[in-house]
Amino acid sequence: MDDTAGPLPPRLLGITTFVLAQVGRAGRVRMGRLMDEHGLGLWHFAVLSALDDASPASQRELGERLRIDPSDLVEVVGRLEAAGFVRRERDPSDRRRYVVEPTAEGRAELDEIGRRAAALDAELLAPLPAEERAAFERMARVLLAHHDPRAR
Repeated sequence: MDDTAGPLPPRLLGITTFVLAQVGRAGRVRMGRLMDEHGLGLWHFAVLSALDDASPASQRELGERLRIDPSDLVEVVGRLEAAGFVRRERDPSDRRRYVVEPTAEGRAELDEIGRRAAALDAELLAPLPAEERAAFERMARVLLAHHDPRAR
């Protein structure tokens, strides 16, 4: 973050929602850079993660689960397919649907990104002692589960 712009107003720093948004922004920027190094975006990582969790899946299921617009998802899956990270085929039981599943290369890429993302987490949370880091991670997950039923 740019520390040459001067301090943030104390009134803003007193609003936890603002502080969380700024920390989230810092993490998103770093994660975006990591994904750029892999030639992918955050949605590509999300789709690979969802497929790792529940595969094969239809494009529609992926879009609904991740809340990705269907037209955007076509591009995301197409790019993953072109990179050799997923296989997309017509569903033999319903020719209107496409079924997507990760390839071995896709799983290896996901593992590598996961390792690097864990290092990024450690960097982002470095100012916290291990005990506080674990507590913060737990609290963040509780908050997310409260506000987004998909995280429960």
